[in-house]
Amino acid sequence: MLIFSAFDPSGGAGITQDISIMKLFKINPISVISAYTIQNTEIFKKIEFRSSFEEFELFKNISIIKAGMANAEQIKLLREKYPEAKIIWNPIIKTSTNFNIISPEEVNEGSKYVDLIIMNSEEFQLTNPLCETIITGGHKNSEKIEVIYKNKTFFSKRYEKSLHGTGCVFSSLISAHIYMKYSVEEAIIASLNYMDKLVLNSIKFVQTENLLYEAHKGYIIEELWKIKPQIIELGKYTIPEVGQNIVYALPFASNENEVGKFPGRIHKLENEINFIHEPAFFGKSHMARAVIATMKYFPWIRSAMNIRYEKIYIEKAKELGYKTYYLDRNNEPVEIQSKEGHSIPYGLSNIYNETNSPIDFVWDDGFFGKEAMIRVFGRTPTEVIKKVKDIVL
Repeated sequence: MLIFSAFDPSGGAGITQDISIMKLFKINPISVISAYTIQNTEIFKKIEFRSSFEEFELFKNISIIKAGMANAEQIKLLREKYPEAKIIWNPIIKTSTNFNIISPEEVNEGSKYVDLIIMNSEEFQLTNPLCETIITGGHKNSEKIEVIYKNKTFFSKRYEKSLHGTGCVFSSLISAHIYMKYSVEEAIIASLNYMDKLVLNSIKFVQTENLLYEAHKGYIIEELWKIKPQIIELGKYTIPEVGQNIVYALPFASNENEVGKFPGRIHKLENEINFIHEPAFFGKSHMARAVIATMKYFPWIRSAMNIRYEKIYIEKAKELGYKTYYLDRNNEPVEIQSKEGHSIPYGLSNIYNETNSPIDFVWDDGFFGKEAMIRVFGRTPTEVIKKVKDIVL
């Protein structure tokens, strides 16, 4: 796969967006910049097309080329250099901010050298491509978005949004699926499904990173599953009467639904360790709130676990050189004590303001109605479990 597209410094379209889409599908594309632009998501000021490409000499045996903002001369050069490649071109006549890029005549000329063109309905009406064409109807004033290919119409939900980069992203999705051996029709169906999710969760420009961010969730759940046997092994030494949880937050997590956890906590009945639910992101969690409070100061500390308080555990932690801190919860203001979920974040904030460094073990001896507890912090669940093992085994 070769991507041949312009550099958009805003990141909302162009070659950086193309690469982001390919990475979603485990495609590692070769990338060549066709032109440099001066633009952001609202203003387009200048474009400078390149005329020579030494990079082409470095890469052979290209099967698919996704071309974006390019002129007819460049498209002809691609065909001469890669005569066997399937070229998919998303030509742009005019930007959404009315900056002229290439003429309709150039699209017609370039179409002689490509296998498939993807363009919006407004610009298609100005041209007469000499190859297969996918016509997108996002600019039409209709209830649904229409995509036409070989007189067959596909429909997608319309959102009342004006986003930078939709054409770029859709053509990249089509190219990715064709690279994966989808037929053109199947590529359109699959791409529209992805576009629906991308547009729904985007503001100003198509935020591909939101899908990539979602992929973190699978990784976090996997990491929590990985340490489940060790939670069971340690349970008889560590699970408090109120139950236990170990959490792992997404980067930049700001609420409990962005923190992986075991909903309903982990409980011990005699020697049996019970998990109420498999790892997930839903549900309330004191430890989730604790790790969010910690990440505000140290964003790399994304995991935490509570274990029952034993004096010997803290003594062992100190012997091993871990950082420990006693949290006197009796000093909490009444208004903090009375608000569910505010106590531990409040206490941790005070600790970090004082220490200016992460703490491995934060412990308290409880107060009325609250069980004494040790809270263990680390970068990952694996690191947290290691710290726990160090002090209890």
